[in-house]
Amino acid sequence: MTRKSKFLFGSFLIVAAVATLIYSAVQETSAYFLTMEEYAASEGRHDGKPLRLAGRVAEDTIDWNPRTLDLAFVIQPIPEKAEIHIERVAIELPEGAVTTLPVEFNGILPDMFAEGRDVIIEGSVTGGVFTADTLLTTCPSKYEAEVTEESAAGVAKPAAAL
Repeated sequence: MTRKSKFLFGSFLIVAAVATLIYSAVQETSAYFLTMEEYAASEGRHDGKPLRLAGRVAEDTIDWNPRTLDLAFVIQPIPEKAEIHIERVAIELPEGAVTTLPVEFNGILPDMFAEGRDVIIEGSVTGGVFTADTLLTTCPSKYEAEVTEESAAGVAKPAAAL
């Protein structure tokens, strides 16, 4: 074997090893990102697969055990906001589609986690229950001052003295 062919063979092995590592890393970390509406429209197709799901924590569904760090709640679709001018694509849900999903999570509770809060969960669905590995809360998209009668009438409030 000549020196040039040894170099080409060695280069090929290195490139193949790097390509294999990149491919396996992408396969392990890739997950579908769906909204609750998209999940409900395709229910059952993503069972057992890595999934990232966006939704809102349903009212009166949080069950938190601080001793074991077990959290259970139900996630539902995020309702549209009337003041946002971007229209979302309407998703046709099949008749009888379930638009809520029970979630189980074990870990530290995020500070901003609460009922009615938008969340992103990562994990997989097994037996109709989403087992979350990661729980992220989203911050409000904008902070607005409280509207009072004076501000609504256009009366300027005096600045606070320092």
